[in-house]
Amino acid sequence: MYEIILLDLDNTIFDFDMAEENALKDVFKLNGLSESRENLEAYRKINVYMWGELEKGNMSKGEILTKRFDEFFKLYNIQVDSEKIEKIFRSNLDRNCQLIDGAFELLLDLKKMGKKIYTASNGVYSTQIKRMTDSKIYSLFDGHFISERIGFEKPDRRFFECCFENIDGANLKNVLMVGDRIESDINGAKNFGIDSCYFDRKGTMNGKFATYTISNLTDLLKIV
Repeated sequence: MYEIILLDLDNTIFDFDMAEENALKDVFKLNGLSESRENLEAYRKINVYMWGELEKGNMSKGEILTKRFDEFFKLYNIQVDSEKIEKIFRSNLDRNCQLIDGAFELLLDLKKMGKKIYTASNGVYSTQIKRMTDSKIYSLFDGHFISERIGFEKPDRRFFECCFENIDGANLKNVLMVGDRIESDINGAKNFGIDSCYFDRKGTMNGKFATYTISNLTDLLKIV
């Protein structure tokens, strides 16, 4: 049914939540904070809000990377060098390339089915490339569309236009966008005019605007 699959990476192929938690441990420790669930959730609340603002066009990725740790440590009246903290966090994150259960097998099965598969990510380019390389999945894709190189973030239709301009044979009927973010992945695909599959790994039941909803990656094989 679908010949071309656009796959988000963070929390779709990579277990970003686990990678993020591991990457934050040194950041917390170096600044005298415990690795508590409360501290982790406080950071995530700020980070998720800022990425949501990026999806709305209200913030740039650069602003997120320089401001999120400032805002987080203000909660504890701690002054930090946010650029230094970001470098520590980024270095740790680059080393965490855990895949979501079934992700590697999914990519292999899609290739066996003759599907063309491409990354479609808003993540930091260097981090995504390193993690794909370290986890041995980089070469399983037919190409990579990462917003930092494209110049536009999902859900901006210009992101999807770039994908279509660089994929031979792509049309509105044979491309499926798969991801875990409602605004960037699902609404972005819908507004561009292509079908989408919401990966509802956490059971949020928020995928009413998606063409399909799955809770297990292997279920994607039943759709394509």
